[in-house]
Amino acid sequence: MADPSSSGGDAASNIAASGAAAAIGGIMGTIKDKWDAAGGQEVISNVSGAIPQNTKDMLSQTTSKLFNRQALRSPTVFFGIGEERPFYLEKSPPLVAERIKHNISFFYLNYMILTAVLFFLTVIVSPSALIGMALLGAGWMSVIKATQEGHMEIKGTVNLFHIREMILAKAIVGYTNLNRSHAFTVVRF
Repeated sequence: MADPSSSGGDAASNIAASGAAAAIGGIMGTIKDKWDAAGGQEVISNVSGAIPQNTKDMLSQTTSKLFNRQALRSPTVFFGIGEERPFYLEKSPPLVAERIKHNISFFYLNYMILTAVLFFLTVIVSPSALIGMALLGAGWMSVIKATQEGHMEIKGTVNLFHIREMILAKAIVGYTNLNRSHAFTVVRF
């Protein structure tokens, strides 16, 4: 014999679920309306238009090579589930170095996804980091725009080299600074 109170509980949870779905739908509609009213699409198209075409092409090619679905390893392979010795550490330094190189090239997409998840969680915990990254991104967009020919002079004395090398150098320095202190990174030449 069925418990009459359980059917009432099911109906109440269905009503609550449909109410939550309606509330989320309403919030999404409000966000979309505010986005359209504030001219969000225009801002996106202006930012996209400010990026040089050769930068867009380079990003497109890099993205297609880097985010190849075939490079994503399953969780069982990534975490070594079912293997006899999944996390065996070699004793000699040359073998350790070779193992690290192999793991980076084999699991790079898994490492990138894990890093992105941790980065996202860090931004949630520390929203001021998001403001710093936005300012840093705006600064780099101005540098990229100023170096469309591949170099830039500052006050006629400092000639900056190609933008790709500069971005790579700043990414390494910025990542190191973020790990030491959660302060904003400052571009120094």
